[in-house]
Amino acid sequence: MVGIDARNKQILETKYICPVCSLILRDPVQLTECGHRQCQTCLNAEQETIIKCRQCQSETLRSDKHLDQSHSNLKCEYCGEQFNSVNRFNEHKVFECQQLIIDCILKDFGCNKPIIRAKVKDHYLTQQHQRAILNVVRQLLSQLNDRQMVNDISRTTTAGTLNPAVVQLEELHEMLDILVGSIETLTNDEKHLTNESLQMQITLPTLIEELSKVKLSIEESNSFLEGVKHNQDILNQDLSSLQEKINDLQCISYDGTLVWKIINFQEKMSKLNSYSYPQ
Repeated sequence: MVGIDARNKQILETKYICPVCSLILRDPVQLTECGHRQCQTCLNAEQETIIKCRQCQSETLRSDKHLDQSHSNLKCEYCGEQFNSVNRFNEHKVFECQQLIIDCILKDFGCNKPIIRAKVKDHYLTQQHQRAILNVVRQLLSQLNDRQMVNDISRTTTAGTLNPAVVQLEELHEMLDILVGSIETLTNDEKHLTNESLQMQITLPTLIEELSKVKLSIEESNSFLEGVKHNQDILNQDLSSLQEKINDLQCISYDGTLVWKIINFQEKMSKLNSYSYPQ
């Protein structure tokens, strides 16, 4: 069994790559003469008594090799987790560490921004990654068109043989056309949403300021209404006091003389004068 293979093994330092199988070290063995490491299985494949280092050509007796299995100072520089095994450290760094900075799988197509592994899904939604997908699809379409041209040229002689393949290519071409259109639509939608988001970000501070002014105006109006209510209560009290004074004044008499108020006095006097007393 050779070392551990991984698509992103290049993220590891060279000291964690076996110089024999060019894979990630598995059960590493350290050569005492030079300090370089090899996989245990790669070392066992060499039956010589003297082991020759593939990196520096130094020679080490097989009996002097050092099993590099247990180390307490292996620490991931991205997340800080510690390991006591080179194997576990390598596996963590290549497959598990969520804080590891990696390259996008579409780096060769223009999406070359380093990303944190834990945020890969968010990265896939970015405009840069969507454009890279569009580049991939366009390249595939171009390759399919080239192949279709070749097929068209040779179709006259090999029509019966190529027909199924041509049909499949045409179907794939249609699917890719639909995919390209969908991606372009999504890209346009993303631009539109981005513009709307920017407009909202610009408008939001103004709205917040206006809201603060409205709140202040409401507070001032409430204070004014409280003052008006207080003044109204005072006026009502004064009015009640005046009413009591008027009532008291109406009941006051002077030196025993009562003043009568007679309405329609002239009419009553005329009736009295014209009245004839009985004989």
